[in-house]
Amino acid sequence: MNATEIKSLLFLLDDTDAEVVDLVEKKLLSYGVNALPVIESELANINDENVLDLTADIVSKINYQQLLVEFKEWYDLPEKDLLQGVYLITKFKYPTLEKAFLKERIEKIKLNAWLDMRHDISAVEKVKILNYTFYDIHGFSGNVANYQSSSNSFINEVLETKKGNPIMLCIIYMLVAQHLKLPVFGINLPQHFMLAFLEEDKLELNSFDLISDKKISAENRQVLFYINAFHKGGIFTQKSLEQFVEQMKIPSNAAYYLPCDNLSIVKRVLRNLAASYKHEEEIIKANQVFDILYLLGEPPLAHFTDITDSNFDE
Repeated sequence: MNATEIKSLLFLLDDTDAEVVDLVEKKLLSYGVNALPVIESELANINDENVLDLTADIVSKINYQQLLVEFKEWYDLPEKDLLQGVYLITKFKYPTLEKAFLKERIEKIKLNAWLDMRHDISAVEKVKILNYTFYDIHGFSGNVANYQSSSNSFINEVLETKKGNPIMLCIIYMLVAQHLKLPVFGINLPQHFMLAFLEEDKLELNSFDLISDKKISAENRQVLFYINAFHKGGIFTQKSLEQFVEQMKIPSNAAYYLPCDNLSIVKRVLRNLAASYKHEEEIIKANQVFDILYLLGEPPLAHFTDITDSNFDE
């Protein structure tokens, strides 16, 4: 990569010939993320507002190209890390965000819960401790006032505002729980994403140290109960969920009550984000999110849509 050439190309963006500008943009895009440091270093030297707008658009396109590459790499992994998946979603809006920011926030919540957690108490008691930490100490709650906002799909914004939709609150809750070695997993229930607390393995869950990063597996574990993270961690039986599904006139499906994989969770966040952008009339952004979904193997018409919990009877 030639820094001098990139600077020269930026200078040509003020050309009155649209074809020249188009060729310059294509050339800059061909450099990919390697061109960004040079481009960003030159922004202070650009005084033309139109050239600044063109440059910002090129930077955005380069970041999006790179994001597609990173999503494809994540999709091709045999084990798809959930935090990495939702981190990539945040990079759609915040391309320079560091993943360390998310880890630090989640670790802080985990530490607060760990201080009161014991291995010799029941699963329900552990959830009550986690609920106290999550909702009372850290103040998380459902974003009822702005339920359709695209901000609900970015984990960094939810960690900052402490308000989110069902799936993002579930994701943060689940990440904290699994860091505490609690077998909490998402269930892809239509219209209201929830969590399942599975049977514990006493051999693996006999302590709550801060060192082990061993992954908790959902394999061969029975569901003990369900958790509604959008409603202060309320605990439910399968019968309660079946009644909800029946009330919403959704065809019964045994898969709705079983843990889903991380790919399904990330896809659902992306579908919510695309729907939010359409609601906000950000059609270009919505289409870009749909392109990411297709990259992840999502058929165009396969989706669940989250709604408010007004019809969900606690």
